[in-house]
This record gives sequence, C-alpha cells and structure tokens, in this order.
Amino acid sequence: MQEREAEIGNMTTECFSMARGTKTISKAWGNEEPQRHPYAASQHRHACTTKPMRIAHVTRQFTPAVGGLENVVHNLARAQLSGGHQVRVITLNRDFARPDLVLPARENIEGIDVVRLPYRGSRRYPIAPTVLCHIKGADIVHVHAIDFFFDFLALTSPWHRQPLVVTPHGAFFHTRFAAHLKLIYFHTVTRVLLRAYRAVINVSRHDHELFQRIRPRGAVWWNNGVTVEKFLGASAEVPCKRIIAINRFSSNKRLDRLIAFVAALRRRDPAWELVIAGSEADLCETDIRSLAEEADASQAVEIMVRPSDDELRRAMSRSSVFASASEYEAFGIAAIEGLSAGLMPLLSDIRSFGDIVEAAEVGVIVDFDHPDKAVATFLAAWTAWSTNYDQCRQKAIEAAKPFDWKFAVNRFDAVYERAAGHSIQRILGIDIQVLRRSEAVETIDRLYDGPAPTGVGFANAHALNTASSNEVAREEFGKLLVLNDGIGVALASRLLYRWRFPDNLNGTDFVPGYLAATRRTFKIFLLGARPGVAERAARALVPPGSRHRVVGVHHGYFPDTMDTVVTAQIKGSGADLLLVALGNPTQEIWISRNLAATGCRLAFAVGALFDFASEGVTRAPAWMQAQGLEWLFRLMQEPTRLWRRYLLGNWIFLGRVARQWWEGYRI
Repeated sequence: MQEREAEIGNMTTECFSMARGTKTISKAWGNEEPQRHPYAASQHRHACTTKPMRIAHVTRQFTPAVGGLENVVHNLARAQLSGGHQVRVITLNRDFARPDLVLPARENIEGIDVVRLPYRGSRRYPIAPTVLCHIKGADIVHVHAIDFFFDFLALTSPWHRQPLVVTPHGAFFHTRFAAHLKLIYFHTVTRVLLRAYRAVINVSRHDHELFQRIRPRGAVWWNNGVTVEKFLGASAEVPCKRIIAINRFSSNKRLDRLIAFVAALRRRDPAWELVIAGSEADLCETDIRSLAEEADASQAVEIMVRPSDDELRRAMSRSSVFASASEYEAFGIAAIEGLSAGLMPLLSDIRSFGDIVEAAEVGVIVDFDHPDKAVATFLAAWTAWSTNYDQCRQKAIEAAKPFDWKFAVNRFDAVYERAAGHSIQRILGIDIQVLRRSEAVETIDRLYDGPAPTGVGFANAHALNTASSNEVAREEFGKLLVLNDGIGVALASRLLYRWRFPDNLNGTDFVPGYLAATRRTFKIFLLGARPGVAERAARALVPPGSRHRVVGVHHGYFPDTMDTVVTAQIKGSGADLLLVALGNPTQEIWISRNLAATGCRLAFAVGALFDFASEGVTRAPAWMQAQGLEWLFRLMQEPTRLWRRYLLGNWIFLGRVARQWWEGYRI
C-alpha cells in the first residue's frame, strides 16, 4: 500500500505539467460555459428534461477489450450519444488480454471520442496521470471501477475541479487476492476518497449494500443496462441439450466447476454439451482444455476465443441453456443477455444471480461445489422448461426487456444533472431549481397547465435550517417547486457546486414580479399575517387597474382544526392563485397538504411579503438588497425577535453546508 501511494505522489508533478496543455484538448468539448438545463423539478412531481451534456467516461479498459465493464461503458456511451450528448471515453492504450498490442492514441468508435493513455505499473493498478489532460471542459466525469483513476481524480479534485461521479462495478473484490488488505483499504482510503464524488451510481444491489457502509448518503441503485436487441430471441427454437457459457477466461468465473458439472451431467445423460465463449484473461484456451480433459469431458466441450456477436448468435441458436458458475458478479450482464436470447439460466448461488432469477421468475440456482446435487436440481428444472419450451423461452425474453439501455440511460442522465447542479441543486436535503427570473416565470406558467396544482416555495438559510432538522418539513418542501432566496443559499451553491444561482429569486421580489410578467390573469386569495395586514397588502399587490383581481383574504391566526373551513372559503371564492404567509415551515407544509382542497392551480409560500407590501415592515435600502444584506437590516429592525435566526442560525446553516461538502454527496 505504501508503494502504491508513493508512486501516485511521485507522478503528481508530472501530471500537472502535462495538464498545462489542456487548452487544445478543451476545444474538442467547446469553450462555451457549461450549459444550464431547463426546469427539471422534484422527482416527486415533475418529469426531468435534459439538454445535451459533455460526458467523460474514465475506465481502464474499453473496446476492443471484451468484458462486462467494457460492455457497460460502451453501451452507456452509445446510448448517451444517441440522446444528443457529447461523449468521450478515456481509457488505457493496451488491452490487458493482448498486452503487446498498442492501441491508437485517439479514435472515433461509433461517434464516441476515445482517448487512450499510456500507463505505468501493473494491470492491477495501472498509473496514468495524463487523464487530467482530457477531462477539462466536461460537464460530468463518470469514473468506472475503484482503481487508480478513482483514487487520482479524487486526490486532484481541488485542482481540476470537475464534477465527479463513480460506478464501482464491484470495486476491487472480484478476486480473493489480498482480500484482507483490500478490505482495510476499502474502509479507510476508499471511504475518504469517496467524499470527492458527488454521487455513487450502483448497478447492482450487492454494490449498493457494500458502498452504503462507507457512503450512506448520495448513493443510488438500479439494475445495469443491457443491449437486449443484440441477442433477442437467438436461442434454439426447439429444446436442445446444449449449454453455453459466456465469460472472460478467468479463475473467478470458476470454469473448473462448470466443466465438472457438465461431466456429472453427462454421466446421467451423455447427450449434453457445453460451449465456453469469451476472451482470455488469467486462463487461456489451453488451460480450459486441460480442465476438460481432467474431467473426462473434452469431447463435450467447445471453446470459442474472442467470438464476434454474430458467432455468439449462431452458438446460441444451437443452445437452450445459459450457464455461469462465477463466484462473483457485480450484476450479471451476460446472464441478462442469455435471458434476452430465450436461454434457460443455470447460475451459481451468488447474490446478483439470485436477484436476476427472482426478478425474471425463470431459471435455476445451483451449488456448483456439489456437482451431483446440482445436476439433480438442474434436470428437474429442465424437465419443466423443455415440456413448456415455447412459453418458458418467451417468458425469459420478456423478462430481459426491462433491463434495456433505453430505460437505464435516462437514470444516468438524471443523476448527472443533479450531480453537476446545472438544473437542480440539492442543499441540505432540498432540491432547489436553477433558473433565471424569466425562466422561472415561464416554468411556473407552464406548470399551471399541468395535471396537478403547483406549489412554489423559497429556500433561504432559515428555511433550509428548519427543513434540515425537521423531517416533516423536509418531506413537504420536497413536493414544491423550490426557488433560491438570499445570500446564504448563494454561498452554499458556491461551496457545493462551485458556482452561484443566476438570480436571487426571493419571494418578496419575485411574487410581485411574477404577477407583472406572467401571461395569465389571476383571481387571487391572500392567506396569512395578522388580521388586517392581508387586506392592506392586497391593495398594494393588486392596485386598481391591474388585470388581476383579489377575491378573498384570511388572516393566519387559526388552529389546524380550521384547515377544512379555510380551504372551503378559498374554494368558494373561485381563486386560482393562492398566496400563503404563515412563516417557515408552516406555510410550505400547509400548501403541500391543502392546496388541492382549495381549488387553486397555483400557490406561493411568501413569508413576510404581506408585511412588506402593507408597509408594516420597512424594506432595506436598495444597495443593501443588492449586496445580499437585507437580513442585516431586518436584524437591526427587530433584534429581539430575529437575533437567534440570523446570528446563530446563519452559522448553523454554514456548518451544515460545510458538512454536506465534506461528505461529498449532491443527490
């Protein structure tokens, strides 16, 4: 471990000197500012809309290398390219299966910009610091696997300042090599370095459970994507006693156990055969033939080295069963591809395979350590499968379809947007929209026509402090469209996402501005403040001659038991816009729970707006508002009431934001 860290340190200076040449590289991405995206509101209520992003995938191996990780990155990049994104894959310049072959430094593969780097060190931990030269200008950098790239980009994040996300793909636990040292490293160094990553995207339940031990927040999980069409329906159309295994030829795939199983199966029924297809790794074709000879099954085992997809389809067309005896799989892509072909899954008893069989409701899990018992279990399942072959085959094909990349890629895009903070910024558990003032007006007008009424809240430091410590408030806030308010949230944005919101959308200014700018004409109801205040505020907010009309008011001093009475009064007024001034978090909770019952299509949580509009409270001078110092002016006006909120609350808020920054999560 010491040698590994020393080597990283010795090469850091070299890397930064190389990174000076990034201006030319960044031109490939374009020199424009990172694009901001249109409204993509809370996952609770509104669908996400994406604009093209510049995505850099960083992975040790890529096409033409063959394997599960290579397959995932290639198909994800291809799907994102089809979605209009600019995609670059940064990888190493050698295929580990053919180390003597040096691959081109730059290549375009199906529209994907592939950059290949020279490296030092072993294939277990290849060192390539020039990766920094090629991530400049990306909107998001997606690191695949826990290796040098993961460590180095985390360590250098204060310098390159690119938003990072990671998919572990099983981390480094694929083999038992140095298992105890790996575990120690995982719980120490990996735990700390994860703080540089804004999101952990797990593509198997095993990974999610593993990484939640060291990163409880900011992690998501869904099943990996698979190119279902590649082998769709490729299996034999009639029952065929032929098993196909598609694996990298490595010891952890336990081909020895699979061959022993086939030998035991042939003792019961000599008609069974096995096809082993894949690329060579720590085992070669000769090793596999030796295993078959030792098991007295060489006549029944066919080996296909680095087959093309067409060759695999032909092999599947003569097979009815897909098998894997692997002792570790982060997800099991090949097994899903087998399902898509209509093959019966015959899989080892590991977590990822158990999840696949449970979800698909087809296939069988066996213990390959006990071949005779495994054979008996398999033959019972095969009898049922072959008896209802057409139905079982079609069920397998249908079970694979939800795993298709066309569904999975949207989930990746949504995480990228949130991690980058271009359209939504998550601060202290609340999703805040990133919108200019004019965009916010257009967005709210558009949502007005949606299927459900829209509540709008404003997140300032006090509101976020309250939501951070109040689970109910946080949950109800999450159901609203939330806009940014104040210098505290601007500072939080700067710290967490390295740039500020484009405009300060505080409710005191935004709501009157919205009423002036909207293309709609509203009937407005004012709810909140002390008796008499709402009436005076109504005359200021909707002066004579305005196209809007106030149809009712109600003070804010009523118990929860009167909610039904108040909502009935609002509904009876015929209002379509509701302004609620009950203070944080009461107003947000009230809107979330009661808006539908009021009959209004739109509601704003407006805080002290009524007090300001009625001139009961004096606004700060314009220069103080422009500098974000209105809180100081209010504190001087009402020190007894507000000292705790501003003098104590602001520091608590900054401390909580600093903690979120340290923990790394942004989703």
